[in-house]
Amino acid sequence: MNAAPRVLVIPSWYPGPASPTAGIFIREQVTALSALCEVSVLHVDSADRASSLALTVEDGVTVLRSAVDAASLPARYFTYRRLGLEAFERLREEWGAPDIVHVQALWPAALIARAISRRYGIPYVVTEHSEEYLAQSARRLVRTPGMLPLVLRPLARASACTIAVSRFLGNRLVELGLASDPVIIPNVVPLSDASPLAFATPHVIAHVSVMGPAKNLPGLLHAIDALRVRRSDFVLRLAGEGERRAEAEALSASLGLDDFVEFIGPRTPEQVRALFAESAFAVISSTHETFSVVAVEALMCGRPVLSTRCGGPEEFITPEVGRLVASDDVAALADGLDWMLDHHADFDPAALHEYARKRFAPDVVATAILDVYRSVLDA
Repeated sequence: MNAAPRVLVIPSWYPGPASPTAGIFIREQVTALSALCEVSVLHVDSADRASSLALTVEDGVTVLRSAVDAASLPARYFTYRRLGLEAFERLREEWGAPDIVHVQALWPAALIARAISRRYGIPYVVTEHSEEYLAQSARRLVRTPGMLPLVLRPLARASACTIAVSRFLGNRLVELGLASDPVIIPNVVPLSDASPLAFATPHVIAHVSVMGPAKNLPGLLHAIDALRVRRSDFVLRLAGEGERRAEAEALSASLGLDDFVEFIGPRTPEQVRALFAESAFAVISSTHETFSVVAVEALMCGRPVLSTRCGGPEEFITPEVGRLVASDDVAALADGLDWMLDHHADFDPAALHEYARKRFAPDVVATAILDVYRSVLDA
């Protein structure tokens, strides 16, 4: 297929009025793809109550949203799928039929994609991002009796291709029988300028996350507690909001870290870039990550990254762009922070930016995805 295909993206999460940061990395991929082909988005969200279809055009992309009250698994399976098909019919009237469907995160979006494929013969591919499948995750999706063999595997096997955002995640999907030979294509990270080195003291250490269990904020705060015994020329700024923020703030207060730790709340993408610009480096303290968009955002801004060995970041955090330390090891994390405070200026911001641009820029990732579409449609 030589002409650019028409692509319908069906995401399991997508930014909207009620959840402006949900799946923001998926929207970045949609934006990147829209530069190479015609793209639309169909997003059915799970909410406390159902809502009618809402059609908008966002940055040139047609987006059709709806919400379904589907808290239980049976409701999610049947009601979500039915509403998704109804939404697709409306989208066909307004936008036309796609050549291919791109599912972003298998569950639950693939329910709609498989129904479309069965009815209209339109193939679908899946990009998997979710930590649900990682062995280290405490989430219950694959542990729910019958979910893996009866629901998830059939959805995955009906897809024409599975893309994983890291080899770490791809290997896990193979273990679970959710892929046989996944294509590895990373997340898109928007281009940004490399900021000049920040020499002001105290040196700012940046942490940006959704502050969930996987981010291991207690380990990071205990590492800061150990580090302050050695030196006092730093401050940790934590940006974000999430279920473990209150717990982390309470721990920070109990450790007496007020002079060394600042919780600055949610930040827009522009504000995140400003945080990196004023920082010496970024820190990822997670127990597990499928990729880590934040780490690449820091590199794109010209900042090195200290990361735990938590999966995804291990595939691109090399000695030329940062440092890796053992996961869930407070002493190792404290030593890594200490080292980075002494050596962050050894990293050239322009070189870090170029490293990230070559691997994760929108045009690079979108071109790789377009190759997948063409291989499926030409098969």
